[in-house]
Amino acid sequence: MNSSDFDFKDLVKASRTYRRFAGQAVPREVLLYLVDTARFAPSGNNMQVLRFALADDPQQVALLARHHGWAAALPDFNGPAEGELPGAYIGICAPQKVAQNPIRLIDCGIAAQTICLAAAQKGLGTCMIKSFDAEASDILGLDHTDYALQLLIALGQPAADEQVVLEDVDDQHGVKYWRTEGNVHHVPKRSLGDLLL
Repeated sequence: MNSSDFDFKDLVKASRTYRRFAGQAVPREVLLYLVDTARFAPSGNNMQVLRFALADDPQQVALLARHHGWAAALPDFNGPAEGELPGAYIGICAPQKVAQNPIRLIDCGIAAQTICLAAAQKGLGTCMIKSFDAEASDILGLDHTDYALQLLIALGQPAADEQVVLEDVDDQHGVKYWRTEGNVHHVPKRSLGDLLL
């Protein structure tokens, strides 16, 4: 691909958070591709300590969906309906002894963003989730003495009627996202001028 034919910013803008999905499975080879892509991302000291737990069995996915939050800023949204669950999850894990090391937390963020961008390039929606209970680790089959679950990524084909719209930050909403009729999810973003010091 010629670099002039590709605008990376468009991919970043397309990589939005989705909380309602088409209920279709995500093939295991796609999940492996996403993790394989993330392994090339930078890691502090090049230690590469992160590990990835995959959940793509429908029963496992349905169970996992009941053990995490979906949208703290949307108190009326209790998560997707039965037919709107993600197709899979990827759990990003770190060894217990370094799980709270700030560098490893940065590693997790880099890996998560890499996975979400790669998923968007394949037409998938994602949702990074930090709000989960202890049972989420059990559902993923993690040994608590070895690895800590750092972050969950729900992913799948977005629901057909789900729209995510980027907005300018305004006085009414600030940076808080909101929803309107027709399943439109509004995500405010600060302007470039607001970000520069």
